[in-house]
Amino acid sequence: MLHLHLYGIVANQEAYKYIGEAERLVNHQGLSALRFWLYSITIFIIAFSIKINIGLTGAMLIQSALNLLAIVFFYRALKFLFTSASLLPLLIVCIAIAFSPYSSWNVFLFTESIFYSSILLLLATLINYTYIKKTGNLLAIIFTLIVTILSRPLGILFIPAVLFYFYTTLSKKSKLVIVPIALIGAAILIYITNIVFTTTSDATITLSAKQGCVICGILPATNTKLNLIQDVSPLIQLGYYITHNFSQFILLATNRLQAFFLMTRPYCSTSHNYFLLAITIPLYGLSIVSFLLKKDKQYKPIFYFMLISIITFAIVVMLQCDDYHNRFILGLFPFFLIFAAKAFTYKKPA
Repeated sequence: MLHLHLYGIVANQEAYKYIGEAERLVNHQGLSALRFWLYSITIFIIAFSIKINIGLTGAMLIQSALNLLAIVFFYRALKFLFTSASLLPLLIVCIAIAFSPYSSWNVFLFTESIFYSSILLLLATLINYTYIKKTGNLLAIIFTLIVTILSRPLGILFIPAVLFYFYTTLSKKSKLVIVPIALIGAAILIYITNIVFTTTSDATITLSAKQGCVICGILPATNTKLNLIQDVSPLIQLGYYITHNFSQFILLATNRLQAFFLMTRPYCSTSHNYFLLAITIPLYGLSIVSFLLKKDKQYKPIFYFMLISIITFAIVVMLQCDDYHNRFILGLFPFFLIFAAKAFTYKKPA
């Protein structure tokens, strides 16, 4: 309710794209480009709401209801991780809800609300399967991973983390099964990357390098001349840029990582930046402490899933640019909350 009072239902800016695609579906025209399948969950919700005459308000309520459902499942899964500290799951959920930069996206008809909800559900299903290895929980992981990918293209970045999660849970003989699956996963990553960067008219995979961007869309004054190639696949273009412009890449990558993790922005108020630092610095400090502590056998696969997810997102930010509103790292905010909470549950061996 607070976010509704502050922002109303945000149906402009980026939302125009998804509303327009939803109207195309309602009019039986289909999606205008293949890449919109990677945003399709939000588009389908808006189209459904238009079709049954509940409008954009109805779409916002549906995505908020899905977020509530995700939070409930997430909370229930957290109880497996914190059996000896029953208040920590509730505290994690309350902090996530109270942290406005994370929770406010429920009133935006962008893709973030569904994407963040799908991440919570994916993590919850992984936790459930870790502690209760049932076929239903395994199918739930596959389903939520697909939903995450169809919520936003960044969903593909969870594929390596999910594969490593399964790798850590398999016996030595069974680990070989991951090899062909990993190859399929790599093929999906390459395919989706090519779709995104070959069907988007206003962006290329090296655009942020040409512009010298740390934050996407913020164009600094730069006269750097780059050695680039064209007319090859996007990933080859990116690899060529890195190897032939390494000093510029390292400088941008370092600044992008700082923007990614600290979340402060030069165009935000000093009080807003201090608020973010007051949250993130203790959170990262406790997370580092928890990294150094011994982990129980069942927590390890979840730990590796979250850690590899963060590393994967950080690498992509280094290669491209960070989001104007911190949307890339905010999806991972619950992971850091779990890391930090784990610092309070360590028991020294007797």
